[in-house]
Amino acid sequence: AKACNALVGEVVSRLLAAAPDRTLRILEVGGGTGGTTVGLLPLLPPDRTHYVFTDVSPAFVAEAAEAFTPYPFVSVQCLDVERPPGGQGLAGQTFDLILAANALHATSDLRRTLAHCRELLAPEGVLLLVEVTTPQRWVDLTFGLTEGWWQFTDDRGRSCPLLSRERWMELLASAGLRDPV
Repeated sequence: AKACNALVGEVVSRLLAAAPDRTLRILEVGGGTGGTTVGLLPLLPPDRTHYVFTDVSPAFVAEAAEAFTPYPFVSVQCLDVERPPGGQGLAGQTFDLILAANALHATSDLRRTLAHCRELLAPEGVLLLVEVTTPQRWVDLTFGLTEGWWQFTDDRGRSCPLLSRERWMELLASAGLRDPV
């Protein structure tokens, strides 16, 4: 987790450096317990950041609202990325960076989920995914009994919730996201 958070911090630092006079609009999807957020918020300039922390769970959103009060540039809200974002308080909003750390694989239909992310992504915006790409037994043993782990219905190319790197690259390209790396 520490290495992934360091990589996320590096990407965000590069985005900030590329646009030194602009406010960076960030949407975190599936923020959960805020593990990625906690490491990222101290790196962000308060005067040029608008950060929206979201999760499908009202409990996680309530915890985030309390935990992130020292950061006035952070707002929190529920978001189910499987549903159209317009009816969830994000109509007309776009973001320079959409961050999803170990979240999108847990949705039932990745094509639909990526379409919703793309709808929220500004032109030239960046979708930053952190996902496990190699199925591992310990992951299924740890999360296999949690609600929703096996909810995927887009089983073409999926025998478990996790996808290979190659499959992610195919999905991102087919969703119209340019230059996936």
